[in-house]
Amino acid sequence: MVSKRPGYARIKEHLLSHIEEGTFSAGDRIPAENALAREFGVSRMTANKAIRDLVQSGLLVRRVGSGTYVSQRKSESSLFDIRNIADEIRSRGGEHSSDIIAL
Repeated sequence: MVSKRPGYARIKEHLLSHIEEGTFSAGDRIPAENALAREFGVSRMTANKAIRDLVQSGLLVRRVGSGTYVSQRKSESSLFDIRNIADEIRSRGGEHSSDIIAL
């Protein structure tokens, strides 16, 4: 059965799943547009649209003459929301601990 999803959507989904699974980590170079176009049987411009969408959303960064890379995760915090520091650290994948030195 042929997929009815547009080619750029299939490429975006493919790249997103690899980023979420950790196959592509922050700083890793993703395959070139031509390679993605061949793999998915689409034009290079279709692969370009998928990459442009992910660049625009901040997940990828392009370096002229070098390629496209997974961007570093940017910390997101609201100026209006004061959260518990331990919860904030855990939400970013870290561990929080504290010791009482003096009382």
